[in-house]
Amino acid sequence: MRSGIIVVLCLATAVCAVRAQDGTPLSAEGAGIFTSFAGSRSAGMGNSGLALSGNGYLSLLNPASWSGLESVQITAAFGFSGVSSQDNKMGQTSYYANGNFNGGTFALPIDRGLGISIAGGFAPLTSYQYQIVSTVPDTSGIPTHTYLRTGAGGLGEGFFGGTVSPIKELNLGAMFQYAFGRTELTGQIIFDSSGYENSYLDNSMYLRGPAGTIGFQAHDLDQLSGWSFLKGISIGGYYRGAFDLNGTSAVRSIYAADSDYTFTSGAAGRIPPEYGLGLADKINDELSALLDFRLRKLSQYYDTFTSAGTLKDALFLGGGMEYLAGRSIATLFQRRVLRAGFYYQETQFEVPTRSGQLKQLDELFLTAGIEMPISVTASIDLSAQYGLRGISSDFLFREHVFRLYLSITMGEVWFSRPEGE
Repeated sequence: MRSGIIVVLCLATAVCAVRAQDGTPLSAEGAGIFTSFAGSRSAGMGNSGLALSGNGYLSLLNPASWSGLESVQITAAFGFSGVSSQDNKMGQTSYYANGNFNGGTFALPIDRGLGISIAGGFAPLTSYQYQIVSTVPDTSGIPTHTYLRTGAGGLGEGFFGGTVSPIKELNLGAMFQYAFGRTELTGQIIFDSSGYENSYLDNSMYLRGPAGTIGFQAHDLDQLSGWSFLKGISIGGYYRGAFDLNGTSAVRSIYAADSDYTFTSGAAGRIPPEYGLGLADKINDELSALLDFRLRKLSQYYDTFTSAGTLKDALFLGGGMEYLAGRSIATLFQRRVLRAGFYYQETQFEVPTRSGQLKQLDELFLTAGIEMPISVTASIDLSAQYGLRGISSDFLFREHVFRLYLSITMGEVWFSRPEGE
């Protein structure tokens, strides 16, 4: 009992020095921070492109974009992130860099005339990574001790779907998704004095469950509507249903060498629906402009350890431009695709402000990218993002975030009709 009381007092008096992994210590809430990565090429254009279709534009959000495929596409993406976190309330700063696999996709066109394609793959859904280290001096009879709290894991999703174009100007798509993953929170208290027992607490949760997404794209709107001022304009959107999650949870506690307890039970959670709408304007054969809006109803999110209302609705607004440099150059390897963009997002988190109130944390990012061909149907894409999380000076928490994405897309023509047929 004495050890248990000491543990509670230590947790209540701990002063945290945050060292973040994979983006932010804010990921300790819920199943982690939800990724805004929408695809390899979208990363350089402000994570936008819901209305963009064509060979290689494999949106992870809008399955209707797969309808424009001309050849088999195999894409693997890798990401690097560096985050500088500053907690003005505690007077602490930290920096952490991390690299990871950002998913892969396989897409196969079946009938280009009817816009029939199928695609599948894996992508990260949330990231749950952080570390908190505190050294607490001897106060109120509690000996000097170190408090260590870590989080690891997150959710990923596998997906599979297809597309069809009932008419030339309209693409329709749908995909099935299955989310799965494990989050683990550990807490340790290590005393400098040998007269006190160190303690350990581990909360882990494994969740899994299905969802579905439908999407559309309408292009050549001038021909579809008969209004000439819509020439070059495309529109696209998607709706993703809720993930209803089930699984198991376990709590393990060790307060002394001979007191190791583990309790297991069922776990449940819900990732609420999200939807988005995008516009694309093909200004000429070389230049296109994009704008996307997305909303995640994360205020309805809950799981076994997180009550509904803990997170806030996440609103996303992003846009960008794409320039096909050297389109008229005869030599393939001298061609380039240049991309630039921005995005603004109200995140899922509330943090303290200087006025003492809680305020929803927002972020603003600038993005850029370049695509370089390595064959007729293959390319390398490099995208960079730099932004500020916590724009207002009123926030007591602020992060500078740098991300770098590298993706490799390999293509092959499997189904093509000989000329004359």
